[in-house]
Amino acid sequence: MIRLIKHALMAVTAISAFSVFAADTAPVKPLEVGVVPYISARAVVTNFEPLRVYLERVLRQPVKIYTSTGFKQFYKNAERGDYDLVISAAHFARILQKDNKFKPLVKLSPPAHSLLMIKLDSPLNTPQELKGQVLAVPDQLAFSSIVSMAWLRDNGLKPGVDFKLLEVPSFPSALLAVQKGDANVAISASPVLAQIPKELRESLKTLADAGEYLQFIFLTHPRVDAIASERIGKELINFNNDTGEGKQFFSSTGFGAITTLAPKDMNSLDRYVAETKRLMDEAP
Repeated sequence: MIRLIKHALMAVTAISAFSVFAADTAPVKPLEVGVVPYISARAVVTNFEPLRVYLERVLRQPVKIYTSTGFKQFYKNAERGDYDLVISAAHFARILQKDNKFKPLVKLSPPAHSLLMIKLDSPLNTPQELKGQVLAVPDQLAFSSIVSMAWLRDNGLKPGVDFKLLEVPSFPSALLAVQKGDANVAISASPVLAQIPKELRESLKTLADAGEYLQFIFLTHPRVDAIASERIGKELINFNNDTGEGKQFFSSTGFGAITTLAPKDMNSLDRYVAETKRLMDEAP
């Protein structure tokens, strides 16, 4: 099983799990959780540590957090069965549900917004002024990137024709490219703005809101039985601000809450499936 988090990042998790469960006479299989790499691996592990600690406590089994170096690799890891619980971008969640029989449990609320960000002193005032400019794009498989590109096309702008694309590893990298002058505009996601340094956040402003979309969806792999999946979903709902770990998680990440998921939520993602699969086929 390929693991793409640095060993140093996992050491704390391993030590914690051992200290809690060393007294057990029989080893308990860890619940392996994969989180989509919307920011750096280090930040993902740090941000989701309160959730890991909480799940370990209420489920009474070791919990390990993993991520990957890119969106395509994350999807491949999930599809291959590397994770028991997947915290996925919503468009990937729909494909995992439809093609691989993963079970959606709950979602992060409220919806996120895909944003086009510029420097405070940028002369740009409208998206139409993007013609001839450079747009910094995090992974093109990021849901925010897909939503923004669809919005730009709807507004008569063709990527690679009307403006140049600068592909960078992450949302913070895209915003840094604008701050440094390597790009005129960057695609970002509203939750990310709460998780970047204040100095970077305050050096930028929003050119346009390209629309809202579902945030992360929590799914279990088909091997996780119905009773276990139901319990995990229930505990995730209970996580929220009713627990110390929940208060820490939502305060530090800027996420709203974990809420119930309706069939219409998943159905609304179908319009993004074809484009997501096309981009995955093209991605290295």
